[in-house]
Amino acid sequence: MKLPRIDLPTRPWAFAIVGALILVFLALSLRNVAILVVSDRLHREAAQKRLWMSWRKLDLDFPARVSFSRLLFTEDSGDTTFRAESLSVTLNPWSLVTRHPRLDAITLSHARFRMRGGAAEPDTLSYDDSEDRPLADRSERLKHSADALIRLLLAPARNLPSLTLRDVVVETPPRDDAMLRGARLVWLALRSSRGGIHLAARGSISGEGDMPFELMLDYGRDDRISGGARFLVPSTVGKGAEPLRFAINGSVAQDPSRGIVSVADSTRMTIGGIPFFLSGSLSRAGPHVKFNLAADGLTESRIVQGLPRAMLGPLTGLSVTGSFDYRLGLDLDLARPDSVDFFADVIPHDLRLDPAASDMPLTALNGPFTARIHLPHHVIATREMSPANPHYRPLGAIDSLITAAVVTNEDGGFFRHRGFNTEAVKMAIATNIHAGAYRRGAGTITMQLVRNLYLGHERTLSRKAQEVVLAWVLEHLTGVPKRRLLEIYLNIIEWGPGVHGADEAASYYFGHDAGHCTVDEALFLSTVVPAPTKWMYRFDRNGDLRRFARAQMHFIGRAMVGKGWLAADQLPPRDSLRVQIRGPAHAVLYPSSDSLSIGPDRAGPAFRAEYAREDSTGH
Repeated sequence: MKLPRIDLPTRPWAFAIVGALILVFLALSLRNVAILVVSDRLHREAAQKRLWMSWRKLDLDFPARVSFSRLLFTEDSGDTTFRAESLSVTLNPWSLVTRHPRLDAITLSHARFRMRGGAAEPDTLSYDDSEDRPLADRSERLKHSADALIRLLLAPARNLPSLTLRDVVVETPPRDDAMLRGARLVWLALRSSRGGIHLAARGSISGEGDMPFELMLDYGRDDRISGGARFLVPSTVGKGAEPLRFAINGSVAQDPSRGIVSVADSTRMTIGGIPFFLSGSLSRAGPHVKFNLAADGLTESRIVQGLPRAMLGPLTGLSVTGSFDYRLGLDLDLARPDSVDFFADVIPHDLRLDPAASDMPLTALNGPFTARIHLPHHVIATREMSPANPHYRPLGAIDSLITAAVVTNEDGGFFRHRGFNTEAVKMAIATNIHAGAYRRGAGTITMQLVRNLYLGHERTLSRKAQEVVLAWVLEHLTGVPKRRLLEIYLNIIEWGPGVHGADEAASYYFGHDAGHCTVDEALFLSTVVPAPTKWMYRFDRNGDLRRFARAQMHFIGRAMVGKGWLAADQLPPRDSLRVQIRGPAHAVLYPSSDSLSIGPDRAGPAFRAEYAREDSTGH
């Protein structure tokens, strides 16, 4: 068989063309192989985190640039946690040769992050409903996240890759009680600058309305950090916004060999014209965080002139003379959360309340007054704090079992603190770290009182700050005794729909006065306070307490025994706890006289589905 003759090109330019075609073919082949390798690796990494990763297009460009379009990360549940129209990552070519890949640049455009969420817990006593084993320690994930953050902060700042973000949105779970509801970066740019880095950004934060912001920060080769930010806080009166300015000037040092990032003692931070001195450190060992914040010579005029009225809220109605210093500190080793140290101190200098110039009649709490009780969703209820209200009861006329059970569950240190309980904050921090989630708050009865009387139930950062300040003022500057604060609290708090105060509660549930009750009844009432509109879920279809309700009641009872507020032989065994609903609540629990069922068929389909879930799980 005679083979066909192939005439090879003989001219130099022809050899060059053929060689170029061969190189292009090899390059394309290697590029396709590299794309397959990168794609497989990314899918496996995502799967290990229980995520599914997909994209419309993946490109590899010379020398080391990876680009995605229409990138998606999806959870096993089918919820999309991240999506982006485009993402490109450029690696330093030389770093690939040395087998130590280093990023040169990241560009992200039109992206959406959806954060996971959990239900907010009330500020009540945390309990373990098993009684047989301690709560599982789930702090490892938190420690891992903290370690990753510190690793990032320890990355040589002057060698960080350039970063460009355009239209990036962070979405938080839709919750009425969320303090922050998301954020949007219109743009962000991080660039090397004269041996240091320069960061600039513009965007908005969703929380108390939509707060636009601008940010500029420089970190120099000498470890100096300087810059600031401006937020536009929506006005609470009419349209418009007020500016809130932040500034920082100090020193931040990285020590990779020891794994420590430290903020020098001389670092000065200004918030709304109010100067603070900031110091602290982050260490990989633990990880361990320390910080201290201090401000001296704070006065009413300085605060009012420096902060937007929307942030001060009802505090603008207070008039005080004198000045005060403020100290705040935290020392937390995540490897030993029970050893956490936290302090928050106000050091007054002839600080006094001026009742005549104040719009808030705080000192009037010492006598009869009409309480305007703030309920969720901006609802207001009123109750007379005097004999004009047939259900008003002085503290001595309320069964001490009710008082002891409520104080134990809501604020066990009420008689020891002065409005803000730092010991409760320490315990909450330790509990939440062990649980790896929010499980325990540190609110006090005084803070709940000012929330009910003056602030409402919106969970925003400024409202929480107002709550702490008003609680401190109430306990330090008004002269209202502890017993009177507790008396008002027990006469106004909600114990069910339209049910306010201990006597209304005892009558509503048990058909008798709050002056006498059983241990079981007192424990039941104490568990209703944190979620008064959901009291029916504590009972099964037969009208018996569910297991979780008895467990919580018994846990509170054991805490009362531990405090010496209840004799051990007075606390029934957990499975023996019983309450009999005999008051008007009986008609709600048993709407049909010929059935012990709660009767979910009378409600809408959403309620029926929720009740069926509650009944099947026992929680």
